Formats: sequence, C-alpha cells, structure tokens
Amino acid sequence: MLLFNRKSMLRKAELVISKNSKQKLTKSQIEFNKVTSSIEKLQNEISKKQNKLDLAIQFYGKEICPLKDILQVERNENIILLWEHYKKNRLSKTDQRKLKEIIREQLQTIFDELTTEPNEIIKHIFKEIEGDNYDDLLKEEENEMKQSLLASLKKANIDISDIDINDDEALFKKMFELKDQLNKSKNTRQPKKNKQASLKQIEAEKRKEDEVELKKKNISTIYKQLAKLFHPDLEQDEMRKAEKMLLMQELTAAYENKDLHALLTLELKWIHNENAHLETLTEEKLAIYLQILKGQVNELTMQKQNLINQPQYAVLVEEFGWQIQKDPEGRLKQIETNIKFVIDDVRIHTQMFKSEHALKHIKKIIKEWKESDDEFDDELFDMLFGKGK
Repeated sequence: MLLFNRKSMLRKAELVISKNSKQKLTKSQIEFNKVTSSIEKLQNEISKKQNKLDLAIQFYGKEICPLKDILQVERNENIILLWEHYKKNRLSKTDQRKLKEIIREQLQTIFDELTTEPNEIIKHIFKEIEGDNYDDLLKEEENEMKQSLLASLKKANIDISDIDINDDEALFKKMFELKDQLNKSKNTRQPKKNKQASLKQIEAEKRKEDEVELKKKNISTIYKQLAKLFHPDLEQDEMRKAEKMLLMQELTAAYENKDLHALLTLELKWIHNENAHLETLTEEKLAIYLQILKGQVNELTMQKQNLINQPQYAVLVEEFGWQIQKDPEGRLKQIETNIKFVIDDVRIHTQMFKSEHALKHIKKIIKEWKESDDEFDDELFDMLFGKGK
C-alpha cells in the first residue's frame, strides 16, 4: 500500500507518496511527487510575491504619495520665486533667455509628475512662457484621446450612437465593453478545419473529450466523498462542528476552482487527522491526476508571471516599470530616499532665492545649466557624427 510521507504530515499536509526502503516508486508516482511539489512551491512563491506587492502598494500610499505632494508644493514655490526674479529683468539678455528655458524645464517636470491640479499662479506662468492656456491644452488632449477611443469603438462595430463624448463614465464603460469583446473573440476563435478529418484525428478528439470528462468526474467524485465527511450538520460536538465548517468552506472553494491539488490536500488532511491509511493510487488514477495537476502547474506559472498586471498594482508599473516586482519594498524605500533628497535640494534653492544672494545664486544655476547643456550637445554631436580627431 502507498503511504503519504508521515514526517511531512507532521509539518503540514503535503502530497508526497512514499514506500518503505525495499520498495521502489513507479515512474508515475515519482512524477506525481514532482508535480505536487512544483504546485506547492508555486503557491508559496505566488503568496510571497503577492504579499510583497501588497506591502509595496501600502508603502506607496502611506509614504511615497505624501512626499510627492510635498515635492510638488516645494517646486511650485521654487518656480514662482524664479519667475519673480525673471520678471525683474536684472540679468543679461542671454541669461534671461537661459533662465526662461530653466523655468520651462521645471514646469515640464511639474506637469510630468502632477499629484494635484496646478495652482493658478503656475498656470499663469505656463501661459506667459508657452503662450498657451493650460486648461485649454488639457481639454484638447482629453478630446483627442476621446476621439481616438470613439474611432476604436466604431471600428469594432460597437454601438456609439448613445454616447455623449463629455460623459467620461459612459465612454470608458464602452471601452471596457470593447476589451471584453476582444477577449471573447480571442478565446472563442476556432482553429481552421481540414477539408476532411482523418480517422486518427477523430479518434484523438474523442480521446481528448473523454479525458476532459474523466477529469471532471474525478474532481466531482472527490468533492462528493469529502462533502459527506465534512458536513458540519452531522456533528454533535461543537469543536468538531466548527472544524468541519472551515474544512467545508475550503472544500467548496477548491471545487469551484477545479483545484485538484487542494482537494487532494484536504483529503490528506482529513485522513491524517482520522489516523486512517490512504488507499493505493492505481496507475490509471495517477495518470488522470497527473494531467490535471500539470494543468494547474501551467496555470500557477501564468498566475505568478501576471500577478504584477492586476489592477491594484497598476500604479506601481506605470510609475516605476516592470522592474518594481523584483524587490518592490526595497525599490520604493530607495525612491523614498531619493524624493526626500530632492525635497531638501529644492528647499535649499528656495531659501537662496529668498535671500539677498538670490541673483548671484541664479547666475550660478544658469552657468551650471549652460555647462550641462553644452556637454549634452557635445555628447549628441559625438554620437551622431563621431568624435573629432
């Protein structure tokens, strides 16, 4: 008789088939152990990765967002002070032009990293620098995006006659409708059929259908057997009843997810608690289990890879890229340190712009900016045309 490893059971219910030292496991039994081990490893990795991402998103909301708000306020004050000095026109024409470019760059930085709506003074400076109204440009960009979206919906033959272009909620509802339609189209796309299927192809299709039904039957059978054992209404003892209620919840969730591994683990947990022995798993039954479990390995592998794509983590990917998932908490702590450094740096400049040495400090900034700009131009020239001899 095959037994599950009793040492493993003392740690937790693991699906491991073992025999005594004089017996050898069959190839199917060895493979079964490997596959179940892979599933448990993947489940642990997914759990750890999800926990790290959850902690990261909490850290982002609690620590990073407030710092970004502070940085925007500090940058706003910095630009306003620079603009006041620019308007005083105490610099040479060349330096005035350079200062205007510096202010333009700083405005772009603010708009690229906006956390809240720019205040009216910043909008006024933007209009003076660029000659355009910030709100009008924002509306134009939003309108272009909406028109592009409407064109996509129309191309996909989705009814847009009832859409008000100014109704963002209705528009984006249609967008998700388009996304669902594309997903359904992808999933229901039928493979090209041969002019006439061969007898072998027909037999292969029939075997495939039989295997699917057999898999469903095995999952259903295990569920029904365990449901009878776990049903809390059959218990008089309150502690046993509470235990079975929890087991029943786990069992139902595993069945709804067609999770054979979870069902087998629950079965093992129950048998271990009852001090009973497992029945021998036949080669035929092992073969069926292996097919289902291998499918679960593939699903869990995809789940692990696509975990970062879940909506709750979108802000992390949008701001910091895919690399954030390697060490999310460590990366965010480094970002926190960097933002704090930038805030301190901006505050130093702000204090200098308020001091009696403001003009001297601004000239120094212009000189450094010009030197870095010239250096960039030289690098660009070398890259395009090669270094001169």
